[in-house]
Amino acid sequence: MQFPDIEITERLFLYFGIVAFIIFVLVVFFINRFTVKYRDKGEIPVQSGGNEKFEVGMIIIAVCITTFFLVMTLMGMKSIQTIPDNPKADLNIIGHQWWWEARYTESGVLTANEIHIPVGEKILLGLTSADVIHSWWIPDLGRKLDMIPGMKSYMWLYSEKEGEFLGACSEFCGAQHARMRIRVIVQSREDFEAWEQGQLKEAKFSSDALFNRGKQVFEERTCTNCHSITVNQDSADIGPNLTHFASRKHFLSDMKENNKENLRAWLKDPQQVKSGAKMPNFIFPEEELEALVHYLSNLK
Repeated sequence: MQFPDIEITERLFLYFGIVAFIIFVLVVFFINRFTVKYRDKGEIPVQSGGNEKFEVGMIIIAVCITTFFLVMTLMGMKSIQTIPDNPKADLNIIGHQWWWEARYTESGVLTANEIHIPVGEKILLGLTSADVIHSWWIPDLGRKLDMIPGMKSYMWLYSEKEGEFLGACSEFCGAQHARMRIRVIVQSREDFEAWEQGQLKEAKFSSDALFNRGKQVFEERTCTNCHSITVNQDSADIGPNLTHFASRKHFLSDMKENNKENLRAWLKDPQQVKSGAKMPNFIFPEEELEALVHYLSNLK
């Protein structure tokens, strides 16, 4: 049994699709009919002042179709938006230019771009924005909802099966709007709790010299002005928390696979990889670049 949010959305989409297909077929039919009828025959169509009965009929049909979808939409909205009074979100999502911040209310986990939820459980999302209007949308998991700066909206997130579901910002929000992607990982309750407990631990620090050199570069090059490597610590609303960066499958809002080659290219020239991103080019010397890549690749 699917969650009503998804059922209602799919039903409305099906009805819209059927009506749109019928209209498309009629338009194509009449275009071809009159194209063939008057092609190369020198026959000029009879000009008239119009057919009032036909026009009235078309208006009535259009009003009926519009009214039908209006009623269906309002009924769907009422069924979907069953948000409790004084809601407390299970998971707060904050949109940034151009990444997603995720805060789990009960556990305090703070992560970015890669969201984990347990299968078969309703999760109440609290959605807002730190800068401009964004829009949350995971097509396989239901409807989309705009994220307005200074305003908090709520919606349910639910999946009846495990897997990874991809989405994106669906409201133009600037230069990297098209690459502001999101990945929702739906897993068993046991796997979700294991992931959550792992996120609550401080990053595992290595004792090798290259790792320590990378840590030094990270701190001295003022990376900490935008990013944090401490559990639950905010990072000035500029860049994601990197405490468990290496445990994420992708980075740059799910744009690149998280491996040393992609990370190196990003740190070497951010604008070449993602033009318009707010990450500055520090022009790292080769030695610093190698150390920083090694350091970030081991933050698990």
